[in-house]
Amino acid sequence: MAMLYMFFGVSIVADRFMAAIEVITSQEREVKLKKITGEPYTILIRVWNETVSNLTLMALGSSAPEILLSVIEIFGNNFEAGIYSFND
Repeated sequence: MAMLYMFFGVSIVADRFMAAIEVITSQEREVKLKKITGEPYTILIRVWNETVSNLTLMALGSSAPEILLSVIEIFGNNFEAGIYSFND
């Protein structure tokens, strides 16, 4: 039953994160241009590229377990590297 709650929690967080990404990538700005005749006109262009934002989300999602494991380990070891951290 606990596993079901965990999947449900991840689903809620992912939905909220995707909604936030959609809000960010839907931002537009006005660009003023001139026609060949010299008449000015305005067009709307997107500020963010949707492909880049989706790839960033995918990279963050696939790296999240490693990031969380490292953060938990650092807090558990009084801010010192442990066995799961990168060591030379």
